[in-house]
Amino acid sequence: MKFIVSYTLPYEHRVMVGIEAESEEEALEKARAEFDEGTLWADTETMPLLLDEYEEVDDGALEFGIEQALPEGGVYPPPDASVLAIRQDNAARQAAALLVAAYEAGANGGSIAWEDLDEAYAAALKVVGR
Repeated sequence: MKFIVSYTLPYEHRVMVGIEAESEEEALEKARAEFDEGTLWADTETMPLLLDEYEEVDDGALEFGIEQALPEGGVYPPPDASVLAIRQDNAARQAAALLVAAYEAGANGGSIAWEDLDEAYAAALKVVGR
């Protein structure tokens, strides 16, 4: 049988941003407004993202549960957008690393192997959704 298993772990999401303001109250108001607009994490020059971390809550118990039991021959659902974002980020890192490696292999008068570029290109295509 196939099961969809989840786990829950209590955590605290801590974010720090740089905000210019005339007072502490104004800075807090700006932060709340940016949060409400969904732009607090935009990481701009005028409001840089300084920290974005998840920390487990003390005494937080790890809990496992069954979300769904699939019928015989059942198929897992497609991955959530959060998983797609993780995969895209991983592919971007891989493409960048492969491109750097290909460039460095050809640096100082050497040549760049097409197969190295092909591998970096294939990884980059995953990032742009093709």
